[in-house]
Amino acid sequence: MTIHHIGIITKDIQKSILQYEKLGYTCLGETTLDYIQNNIVTFLSSPDNKQKIELISPANRNSTIVNFPAGYHHICYDICDDPNYLSQFKKLKIGKVFTQPTIAPAIENRKIVFALLQDGTFVEFIISR
Repeated sequence: MTIHHIGIITKDIQKSILQYEKLGYTCLGETTLDYIQNNIVTFLSSPDNKQKIELISPANRNSTIVNFPAGYHHICYDICDDPNYLSQFKKLKIGKVFTQPTIAPAIENRKIVFALLQDGTFVEFIISR
């Protein structure tokens, strides 16, 4: 299991891109409309290229994050190399997967699921290549 990115909600994605660029982050491609979750998404790489952040902004009233405050939203793990990880996660009893597998247009149309840990932390898992 490896960290893929940290998700951050913003109300103005263009202003946030400029803010993170001033901190040395670099955009990793075009901004994407996630038509499934109704969000606008862009990825940036840290100055040392070791971490990625995902900036997420609501595209419309049907956005999955429309009622969330700006700031930290989730940590995303790539678990594609461990197909049994979700069943192992369920056995740990530290949280619950609360979404069905969904295609993520901003992550090369790979499938993802979201879980909620007992402490209220959101976790995203990338489950397919």
